[in-house]
Amino acid sequence: MIGFDGFKRITGTKLHVAVDGTGLPISIVMSPANEHDSTKFVDVMESISDFADDSMMEQIVSVYADRGYDSKPIRSYARSRNIIPCIPFRKNSRTASDDTDKDSYNRTRFVVERFFAWLKNGFHRTGIRCERNAGNYLGLVSIASFLMYCRVLR
Repeated sequence: MIGFDGFKRITGTKLHVAVDGTGLPISIVMSPANEHDSTKFVDVMESISDFADDSMMEQIVSVYADRGYDSKPIRSYARSRNIIPCIPFRKNSRTASDDTDKDSYNRTRFVVERFFAWLKNGFHRTGIRCERNAGNYLGLVSIASFLMYCRVLR
């Protein structure tokens, strides 16, 4: 599960997270650091459908992601499930018709970044990656996510 990042030759992992409108995690997938973000998009979406029923999946209207997820397969995957992909195009994209609402995109991306801020600052062991084993680290992230739910539901 741990891979080199390709530049600094540092081993590590990445977290790919889908959050709801309030910033609480719905799906968490871990991958090696040397894999591109866009390769795990389908895994994250399928992980949502593993735990949600059909009525919850129908409530997903749009998907917001950063430029790293700009690819034709990701956009076609989202459209095939009646989900609007709100992903900005890369600067060197051939289909540069960037029709993404930038204000709405920035507000929504802030929710995702807020989750990572809660994870890194609110839970010390997840911020500095104390656990060497990837499974243990994913377990700590899951516990931190559960505690986030408990704090919000109070």
